[in-house]
Amino acid sequence: MAGSVIAELEGLGSLGRELSRRARKNGLTLIWRAQVREVRRVLVRDGRPEDTSHTSSSGHAVHVFTDEGRTALASRDDFAPEAAIDLLRGAASAARRSAALGSRSSALPQLVPVVESAIPASAPAFDGLDLSLLIRRLAELEREVAGEVAGVSLRVSFLADLDGWRIQRSDGTDVTFVMPRCVLRLGATSAGRDGTHGVGAALGAPDPGLPWNDAEIAVFLRRAIRAARLARDLPDAPDHPAGSFPLVIDYALAKGLAHEAFGHAAEADGFRSSILAADGRFRAGERVGPSHVSIVDEPVAGDHAWQPFSANGIRRDRSVVVDHGRLRDGLSDPWSAGEGGVRLTGSARAGSFHAPPLPRMSNIRIEVDAPLPAPGSFEDYGPDEVRDLLVSAGILNRHPRVVFLSGYSGGQVNTATGDFVFNCKAIYQLSGDGVRLHKPAIFSGSMFGALGSIREAFGPLVLDALGTCGKWGQSVPSSGGSHYFLFLEPDPKVRIGGKS
Repeated sequence: MAGSVIAELEGLGSLGRELSRRARKNGLTLIWRAQVREVRRVLVRDGRPEDTSHTSSSGHAVHVFTDEGRTALASRDDFAPEAAIDLLRGAASAARRSAALGSRSSALPQLVPVVESAIPASAPAFDGLDLSLLIRRLAELEREVAGEVAGVSLRVSFLADLDGWRIQRSDGTDVTFVMPRCVLRLGATSAGRDGTHGVGAALGAPDPGLPWNDAEIAVFLRRAIRAARLARDLPDAPDHPAGSFPLVIDYALAKGLAHEAFGHAAEADGFRSSILAADGRFRAGERVGPSHVSIVDEPVAGDHAWQPFSANGIRRDRSVVVDHGRLRDGLSDPWSAGEGGVRLTGSARAGSFHAPPLPRMSNIRIEVDAPLPAPGSFEDYGPDEVRDLLVSAGILNRHPRVVFLSGYSGGQVNTATGDFVFNCKAIYQLSGDGVRLHKPAIFSGSMFGALGSIREAFGPLVLDALGTCGKWGQSVPSSGGSHYFLFLEPDPKVRIGGKS
């Protein structure tokens, strides 16, 4: 699997060079993108495989630019040399004729050539993945969780995704990178009078040996058992009153806030309608939050969303979207950076070789200066332990009751207005009297109100909140997080739903 992906990418150099030579000869600039990808999925329920799949895809795209700034993109699902040359001719013809269609000129700026390769050491291990052994291992994990929590329906799945790219430009750029992604998931559901409640747990790693790694499995099982218990208990939990409250959110919900509210609004191709821009240009330097809070996006080695180069062959930079309360960097590609008034960060990603690259996030997180201590690992903290943190920090002296929003299960933001709507997995009311579980409800409000409400953070950064980011019909892996927990002072512009 890995060997074939890497070998195929390595064998494509001559094709990319020939296309670049022909493009230069015809007065064109070329970005050539080749992708080879293999994905395996296994789902086990009740000890038996319910679904298994092995899919592969490969192909390439030619992205051409004329001297007048006209552009066209064309793609094929194979690497046949003659067909690739025909593809280049067709794209060149389309680019030159696009002026008659009223297309906008978008010349490719001068870029620094890069020749580099990034292939993680774990990639070859994908060759040794045995699906029959994997099915048995997932069944064992399912039984282990079922032995701890009765009365819930369980399913365990594993994803092994090896995504390889080679990008060449007619300026001599030639980058190859392979992104190994594995995810182990558990889903738990239970039924009550008001419907079915589902809770999930996940752990990601770049190595397909994840299901047999004792240390990582210990973390996964703690998360999985907690999720199963929550699914079991939610049907009997009451609704929480609606309103504005002092809040604690965990790192997964903080990642959702950073990603949906600020990350998408910081993508430079959307500055004509983003609340973080004025007249199409980023409002760099303006204060949007307290001076102890920052939002950072960057590729992290070994991470689910790691991507060292953009889909245009540019090395991806660390982007500080909010630097101690002030806007600093947008997420940009060569066409949006200058127009949007931000530096080029190499943030373009593509869902596949067929798709045009767009500025996108990788690993995004909220960082808070001087976080308060939270000894141990994140998995050591249930709602009772979170309450103890609030007591030790004096927060329950300031606020007799605090609402703890646990987990993230999706949401959306209007980047033009800054209004967000998120879903959590559970709500806990924390007080001097103890802890009480409530059913999940919508967490909504103003992104500036939420960021401005952050006062304390607890524990080190955890950056493994996994997700999928959708934009313009494309999906790419996302990740991120924050400190273990963030405390938000009550703000009338930030609310949770429920029964009034």
